[in-house]
Amino acid sequence: MQYDSNVIVEFAAKLYKRAGSMILSYTVFGVLLGAIGGFMVIPEAVAAVIGAMILGLIGFKLGVDKAFQLKLQAQVALCQVQIETNTR
Repeated sequence: MQYDSNVIVEFAAKLYKRAGSMILSYTVFGVLLGAIGGFMVIPEAVAAVIGAMILGLIGFKLGVDKAFQLKLQAQVALCQVQIETNTR
């Protein structure tokens, strides 16, 4: 097999794409889970809204952290490609 830097660049692009959708996914999941959980504890709309807001914020924070990890991983891969290019 031959070394192909395009594979690593493609991998990094996919990581960036996943990172972009990660924040939204975690936030939506938190909102839905919070709304359902809040309504189960206290069967009123206010509890569902409060639960959705709280878990939505937690989901947003977790999504931002996960997106950062994916972007960092992509940057490390791209850095390795650049090191290899400079070494040649």
